[in-house]
Amino acid sequence: MGYDANLKSKRAVKQQRLTIFFTLIGLALACTIAVNFLRRPRGESPTTLRNKQQQKNVGNNDKLLETINAAKKNVGTKPLNKEDKPNVEKPPNAAELEAKAAQKVAQLEQSVRAIKKTGVIMETDTESLALTSQLQDATRTLIKLRYGDFPQTATPYRIKLDLEFQSTIPDFETKGKDGTIVIELAPISLIPYSVYNFLEIARTWKNGAFHRNAGHVLQAIARSDVKQSMPFQEYSKEYPHKKYTVGYAGRPSGPEFYLSIQDNSKNHGPGSQQDHNPYEADCIIGTIVQGVDDGTVARIHTMPGKEFLNDKKKWVLIRRMHILVPKGDGGSEGEYVEFSSSPAVIPDN
Repeated sequence: MGYDANLKSKRAVKQQRLTIFFTLIGLALACTIAVNFLRRPRGESPTTLRNKQQQKNVGNNDKLLETINAAKKNVGTKPLNKEDKPNVEKPPNAAELEAKAAQKVAQLEQSVRAIKKTGVIMETDTESLALTSQLQDATRTLIKLRYGDFPQTATPYRIKLDLEFQSTIPDFETKGKDGTIVIELAPISLIPYSVYNFLEIARTWKNGAFHRNAGHVLQAIARSDVKQSMPFQEYSKEYPHKKYTVGYAGRPSGPEFYLSIQDNSKNHGPGSQQDHNPYEADCIIGTIVQGVDDGTVARIHTMPGKEFLNDKKKWVLIRRMHILVPKGDGGSEGEYVEFSSSPAVIPDN
């Protein structure tokens, strides 16, 4: 009898302890729910909160996609223009901006020409350096407005020359009359006015021809709306007159130009062709990127005769000029499309 009483007492104590344990667990859960409820912003149901979290996740995914697309753009991955035309985006007031930029360039150009007429050594004169720097900055702006801005390409502008070899060329019977040269214009970060000047020559091209067959250069007549020579001898030591570069002929330089068929760093570089100014050099335009390997440049060099050729039938005609720019917005490496072209006209003078 005493044993049964003790057993019942132990069972009661154990049951009481279990009841207390589960009661405490229940209170803890209730407190947790209450705290979460109090932390929730008022007026927002759990469904609303869940939707917000989903939207947040979507937003994070969108940001991730933007980051990936930006990275692709930086390495040249982009949609291509189906019509093979340059995708040059311009602001709504582009015409007005271009007109103002052109006016500014024209004003600065006249000021630079006026200083050059004084005979001062512009490469060391403080006023000249400041003014030519302003002209270069203004020209960069005008180039981008008129011909497109391609920040991902250091040398985005190219000029294609359509050539016509006449029957006087020695290999005319086997190779015919057609030929092509492509010139990659120099970076506008170095010599913007020289580049702009040649773009303008190409854009307004009328006619011209290679008429000088020298041992170091092949020189061409250039007939376009560009009538004046360069306003100053723009030159950068970072872009010397190496073999197969293209430069402006004369001092002051242009609008005639030449192809260097040897390294002319000394012949046309700083201090050349005169004793007055040790810094003055021929203005440079760019580098031939097509026409060397296929023998086109070498073929021009076979014009009958040496130096300046008086017989126009011996000239190699430049029928057209085409301005080429990168496909898209700076694009797929190596892909260029036509921005503009001149009419096909044979020179008559």
